[in-house]
Amino acid sequence: MTNTCACGNVTVTVKRKPNFIYDCDCNLCRKSGAAWGYFTAGEVFAEGKTIAFARKDKLVPIVKVHSCAVCGSTTHFNLTEQYQAEHPSLDQVGVNMRLFDAEQVDGVEVQYPSGSEWSGEGPFGFRRKPATLSSDNPW
Repeated sequence: MTNTCACGNVTVTVKRKPNFIYDCDCNLCRKSGAAWGYFTAGEVFAEGKTIAFARKDKLVPIVKVHSCAVCGSTTHFNLTEQYQAEHPSLDQVGVNMRLFDAEQVDGVEVQYPSGSEWSGEGPFGFRRKPATLSSDNPW
């Protein structure tokens, strides 16, 4: 599956549909406008100039969120070097699935983590029941 940011400067290709999509309400996800599908690094190819942001309110930020350097669309995230050094077995890239057209994500379940209430430790709760994307239930 391939799609682009709003201006077409950044192309993101994934080898498959995600197993699920997280539409999180934490500060970072909400303000970036992203709904994340999760992949291994080998399943994602991003091409084009991006700018990366790692949040400043965490001692060790987990991810760097990439956005198109031209239009500002959030495209993907990867783990920060420091976090990856502390968790060498973790291989994860998040892709903003809102970049993809409805038919490309048809049949994928969207889950709604309550990231705004998560302490950062242990499992997080969900703010509502999951929903599966379809022509009857689009974004």
